[in-house]
Parts: sequence; structure tokens; C-alpha cells
Amino acid sequence: MLSVDAASRFLKENRLYVIMLAVIVVFEVFMVFFPAKVERSAGKDKKVHRILTPEEAAERETRIKDLLSTNKPLAFALSGSTFACSIALMAGLVMLVRRVARKLNGFDIMPSIGVPPDVSWGIVDIFRIAVIFYFFGYLVQAIELGAATAAGIKHLDEKLFTVMNATLMDVIGLMIVLYFVLKKYGRKLSSLGLKAGNIARDIKIGLSGYLMLIPIIVVIMVFVLLGLRIFNYEPPETRALEMLYETDRPKLLFILTGLVTLLGPVMEELFFRGFAYPVVRKKMGARNAIILVSLVFSLLHLNIVSFFPILALGILLAYLYEKTGSIIPCIAVHIVHNTTVVFFVFLYRLIAVPG
Repeated sequence: MLSVDAASRFLKENRLYVIMLAVIVVFEVFMVFFPAKVERSAGKDKKVHRILTPEEAAERETRIKDLLSTNKPLAFALSGSTFACSIALMAGLVMLVRRVARKLNGFDIMPSIGVPPDVSWGIVDIFRIAVIFYFFGYLVQAIELGAATAAGIKHLDEKLFTVMNATLMDVIGLMIVLYFVLKKYGRKLSSLGLKAGNIARDIKIGLSGYLMLIPIIVVIMVFVLLGLRIFNYEPPETRALEMLYETDRPKLLFILTGLVTLLGPVMEELFFRGFAYPVVRKKMGARNAIILVSLVFSLLHLNIVSFFPILALGILLAYLYEKTGSIIPCIAVHIVHNTTVVFFVFLYRLIAVPG
């Protein structure tokens, strides 16, 4: 157990972070009793993506057939993407079967070509970064609310508010991680797994791993959707995807797309795999670290439907880092995955969403 002296010393060394944590708690309580008033678009209560009644499904099917018969480019995009997905699924299945056979014959699924770097920071630094990140998140919100109040703005634009906050927080998160690595511990970017020596090879390894993940994600999603049908449960939509469905402002849509497909993946990989994973690995071993970091990664996405697919993705990303010692395959996979999701969200929006 932690002695009184040790606890006192810990609090003294981390007093700034304790103060930040206290501010976070106070702000959270304040937001519960005095929530920000934001403008929500008309018809917001009706979900864009939900379980349809038989009548709604039949009506949508008829409307989609009519749309595709008159919009040839859209029909071609749908056919092409369906064909590409089928090829990727079959290729991934073949590669997965071969790798499983390799494992059954006593070999590693993927040969090791590197190891994650030995880092100077510790577990407590993960919590320090988390506290700083959330502190700045609440600080940004407080500044925005204060500025809106001073300007006499009674209702904030929810979409603009959300995109602006998310962009700022990804940038701030990236800066915090880089500060700890480069300034606080005086290490190089290579300590985060950023190695430029074999980028093409690393990307190829990452994409091969992602192809093998596709059949697994498909199976997971089949069981998830069956569960939703059995329990007649309609989960809440994630805010980012919901906004991609609804937003009609091109500039806002462009920023949100860049956030989801580029900035978000880079920031998340540098923190979860580059910064956190080597520390947890040192304490718990590679296997336990892969599972724990992936669980936290999935939980923080706050979506019950995507929990298991994101968990599988997280396990692949950590495994790639473990086997290559490079964060490049992880960033490549994460960007490809998010870009694919966004592409199909746009395609779904064009085909299935009225308007």
C-alpha cells in the first residue's frame, strides 16, 4: 500500500495536475446544472440511421431503385464500391486463413521486424496527459461560452461548436504528447515510433494486416446487428457520423472530414500506440498491454455498436506496433479505416437519406 509520506510526496509532485483535476470536476458539475444552450437543427430528434419498419424499408427500397436508375454516376459508385469490398473481403479471408495455418504450424502470425522503443516516461504520465487534455477541453469550452455571452449570443451553433472544439482538442492533444516527449523527457520523435526509414514497407504491412481484419469485422458486425434486432435496441449515433449525415455546409463538411480521416487518427495513434502502449507493455507484457490499451481505446469512442469492431481494430494496431516497432503502419491503417467509413457514410447519405 501507498504510505502517507509517499502519498504526500506524490500529491506535492503532481499538485498542478490535482488542481486541474479539481477544476475539471467543478466544471463538470457546473455543466450538469447549467448546460450550454445550443441550436439544434429541425427534425433532430429523428435518427438518420435507425431500424426501419417494414413499410419504411419498402418505401426506401423503391426510392433507391428510382434514384439509381436516373443517377448513373451514383449507381456506378455503388457498384464499384461493392465490387471493391467483395475483393477486399475475399483477399482478406485468404490471407487470414494462411496466417492462421502458419500459427497452427508453430510460427508467429506475423514475423517480428522490430520492437517498440524503450521509453523514459511512466504510467503516471499517461494520466497527466489525460488530465491536461480534459482540462484544456473544458477551458476551451469555458472561453467559447464566455465569449458568446459577452457578444450577446444566446444560442450557439451546435455543428460549428462541435467541429471547432474537436479540431482544437486534436491539435492540443498532439501538442501535449509532443511536449512530454520532446521537451519534458528530451527524446526524439523516434521514441513515438515515428521512423522514416521504411515508410513504404510499413504502410504495406499495415494494409495487409487491415485486409485480414476485414472478415473479422464483418463477422463481428453480423452478430452485433443480430443482437440489436433481437433486443430491438436502437443505439445513439456518434456525433461525428451524425454530423456527416446532416451537415450541408461545404466548409464545415471539409473540416470535419479532415478531422475524422487525418488529424484524429494521427493524434490517437501517437497517444495510444506511440505514448501509452510501450509504458503499459513494460509493466504488463505485450499481450496484456495490447488488450488493455485496445479496451481503453474502444471504450473512449463511447458507442456500444462499434465497441467490438473498434476493439478488434485497436488490437490489430497495437499488434502491428509490437511486431514492427513503427507507428507508421498503425497511422496508415487508422487513416484508411476512417476514410473508408466516411466514404460509405457519404454514399449512404446520397442513396438512403431523403433530401
